[in-house]
Amino acid sequence: MKKNGALFVFVFLVSTLFARDGFFSLRTDLNLGFNGGPTASYFAADTIDRFGSNWRALQIPLETARNYEESISPFFALTFGAGYKNFSMWIEAPLRKDLEAWYDSDLKTNFTIKPSELDINVPTKAYARLDNRLGFIQVGRFKPEVGPSENTLTIGGAPHHDAIWWKFSPSIFRYDFMLISLNAWLHGDVIDKTTGCPKPGTEAFAQKCPDKNKQASNQRDRVYDENYKNLVYHRMGIDLDFLWFSLTEMSMIGGKSLEFRSFNPFMFLHNNFAGGYTKASTTFEIGARPAKGSEFYGQINIEDLKSPVGEKGGASNRMMLSYMVGYSQTIETARIGTFKYQFDVVLTDPVYNHGRLPLLAYTSRQMYRSNYRDQSDKDFADMYYVDYPIGYRRGPDALDLWLTASWQYGLNLIELELAYLQQGDKELYDTYESAMETEEVLSGIVETQWLMNLLYNRQIFSFLNIYLGGGMRYVENQDHIKNKNDTDFWLRSGVSLSFEFLFGKK
Repeated sequence: MKKNGALFVFVFLVSTLFARDGFFSLRTDLNLGFNGGPTASYFAADTIDRFGSNWRALQIPLETARNYEESISPFFALTFGAGYKNFSMWIEAPLRKDLEAWYDSDLKTNFTIKPSELDINVPTKAYARLDNRLGFIQVGRFKPEVGPSENTLTIGGAPHHDAIWWKFSPSIFRYDFMLISLNAWLHGDVIDKTTGCPKPGTEAFAQKCPDKNKQASNQRDRVYDENYKNLVYHRMGIDLDFLWFSLTEMSMIGGKSLEFRSFNPFMFLHNNFAGGYTKASTTFEIGARPAKGSEFYGQINIEDLKSPVGEKGGASNRMMLSYMVGYSQTIETARIGTFKYQFDVVLTDPVYNHGRLPLLAYTSRQMYRSNYRDQSDKDFADMYYVDYPIGYRRGPDALDLWLTASWQYGLNLIELELAYLQQGDKELYDTYESAMETEEVLSGIVETQWLMNLLYNRQIFSFLNIYLGGGMRYVENQDHIKNKNDTDFWLRSGVSLSFEFLFGKK
């Protein structure tokens, strides 16, 4: 009786606290349907890494993994949220189809009843946030929304990051700081006791025992063999409502543990000149709002800015330039709803996001473990991995045009995506040396895609939504093979339900 009374008092006090200044939220989402999207012609490359006779890791093409993350919705998700005053925390536990199971499904269903087809790489969202009138501090796993478009050249390619994010926006000044922890796993990372090095030809060898002609600029035979990889990001700018501009500096720190001087939020990152274990990237951004609902914007990304003095010869890199320009428009009407459209053009250098040392590449390595295949299956792999670009979502050596449009009318929403995508053969899985062979964008045999996605959403009730649509793609020189052309189609249709239990006020 005393225990029950104490529990009642505790619940009463907590409830009173939340009712006044906080909230507790428990949300369930159910989504059953066909969540198709474009994929590569093969699921995984030949064996990339092997240890012993029964362990191997395979490499998944970026396109397949990226469209899996962008297309598929969890068929069930439980989201927990709680907050008090300006503090909140969110954890999402999704159930979605495994990547290989989704790839093998003809209709690309997002649901399954087989435990072996469940994605076990969760959670993808779990963070805490403290807001104030001048910005916020956010810590955990999340996807940062930075830049004027999802085609940004800075941080936009990976599905999520483990990071600390500080945003400070007093008056017209804008400042963002992020420290991102990245996966430092390298294939072939087994030391041969006779040589003291990993096996030649592996990533681990390139990082820990590099040849002189493959060392980073100013490395000078220093060895950075610690399994650490971190990204430091800061963005400073001015926003005048009708005009904004910013400077973004990023520094990849790989092969050694972090020092405070390496991630000092108030230091110019280019002043932290570190011989061989950092790689800097700078992005200039400018934008204008000439009328209500309209934005023009552009970005220029610079890697390895070359000075007239300093290192020369094989260790000195050429300067890499990449560009993004775009325009977006929102038109709101009283009678026929709201129209939105956005048009982006992106051009990336063949060496964009590459690194001379593996741990200096601007990539986020995501591991996908799977129970889809039995260990006795000849195609079983212990691990799949994907190198997502930190910046532009399609990576280097690309010239892409993206057009998205939507029409919202009452409870109806129509969304259209059109794209003309060209990519040379210097992708992120190619070696740095291979990418450096050319300065010409769209190198080698160019793969060209014409892509269309169309989706109709109808909200039936506040908790019930149906969607129907699909897409098609025509590819020329698929996989950079001359005259290998292909056409594929996919469905996007289903029903989604959402229920939320909310106590207090968000």
